[in-house]
Amino acid sequence: MAESPSPLFDAHLHPEGLSDDDLESMRLFGVEEALIVTHHKPHPALKAKDILEDFDHLLGRELRRCERAGIRAWAALGVHPQSLPPRGLPEVLSALPGYFTGGKVVAVGEIGFHRGGEAEAEAFTEQLSLAKRLKLPVVVHTPQRSKETLTRRALTLIRASGIGAQQVLVDHCNAKTVRLVLECGHTAGLTVHPDELSAERAVAQVRALGTERLVMNSDSGYGASDILGLARAARLLEKGELSPAVIARVTRTNARRFFRIDAA
Repeated sequence: MAESPSPLFDAHLHPEGLSDDDLESMRLFGVEEALIVTHHKPHPALKAKDILEDFDHLLGRELRRCERAGIRAWAALGVHPQSLPPRGLPEVLSALPGYFTGGKVVAVGEIGFHRGGEAEAEAFTEQLSLAKRLKLPVVVHTPQRSKETLTRRALTLIRASGIGAQQVLVDHCNAKTVRLVLECGHTAGLTVHPDELSAERAVAQVRALGTERLVMNSDSGYGASDILGLARAARLLEKGELSPAVIARVTRTNARRFFRIDAA
């Protein structure tokens, strides 16, 4: 009889870009829980109401789709730097606190830098301030382009915001930026994705750095994502004869602890 896959928590998922079959396949290969992270499609005429409608769609439909596939899901809500409205950001930020009730929205995100302009810096700072005031975890986006430079800039703004280091997960780290993030006391996201890390490279980082404050995810749903990336990485960790407790930390329990999800 085939051995059941280890239970996984995918800490960065965009189900609106996935089919029901994709979600069922992820569940079959061990993804039992996930964090749905908002990402609005870039549009030059994006308005505050469009972003709020996206929030409502995610909570009203995408969470339920995950649940129907057998994946318990929670959400992070925020304004992605690639999708800043020309006007109306204050309206979105004033509405955001109302979403953090009921236990399903557990973090602010994803926020941060994509190209690095001043508008991105201002939106990032304002959302860090909101997360600090609400005492919520934060998911910080780092881009492929100029990753090290923009990660350093993000870390500078995070420090200046006064938010607790333990509240911040800096995502999509590479071999260079993961060390910067961990040195600052933050949690580091290792994204197993064709545009980020292969499963082999992600596993190499775990072997090099240990498991403290490392969280794996797939960022599935946009572009050429790999819906089985997290499961593939977990399997490589198993083949490397790492203990079940070590594997569980980077593929499940660190994420649950960071997002303050109960053990039920």
